[in-house]
Amino acid sequence: MELTPFLKIDANLSIHLARPELAPLVFSAVDSQRDYLREWLPWVDSTKELEDTKSFIRESMRHNTNGTRLTTFIVQRGQVIGSVGVVSFSKDNKSCEVGYWLSEDCQGEGIMTKACRVFIHHLFKTKALNRIEIKVAIKNHKSQGIPKRLGFSKEGILREGLLLYGTYIDLVLFSLLQREWAEGQDRQDH
Repeated sequence: MELTPFLKIDANLSIHLARPELAPLVFSAVDSQRDYLREWLPWVDSTKELEDTKSFIRESMRHNTNGTRLTTFIVQRGQVIGSVGVVSFSKDNKSCEVGYWLSEDCQGEGIMTKACRVFIHHLFKTKALNRIEIKVAIKNHKSQGIPKRLGFSKEGILREGLLLYGTYIDLVLFSLLQREWAEGQDRQDH
């Protein structure tokens, strides 16, 4: 199936808006690595069958249209390998929270850092945002590397900020301001 990307990352990687034809690819990516994804993601157990993913995509499309979230999937050579998206927007504060996940076999290649860089650039450019937040489980050191590499500041710990399968876990809060992003982009251009 030929997919038209929402955002292009490079020749082999792109970001695609949630849409029905991606449901089998998304479900397959999640289903093939449940144990791995479940360590940090609270929604894995509720994704039991393809219909659950279809329902999630329909809901995501409504949120995407309404501007309340922005759910996208990372596609590499025709396969869904992860997701990057806006978990929530605060229009009054001109801010949002970004979340992401990546297939285990695709890690260590810089894919998520590249995807987040393109996605964050899009958000600052098109959504008039002042601030982007990323919250990461305190023990998820791989995932904490993404905001660090992208110039986010560590603000602190959200104690018991996530209920994950019956256990509260602490989260690290990272943030990036639009002016900091612009300054970083200016340095890269020189």
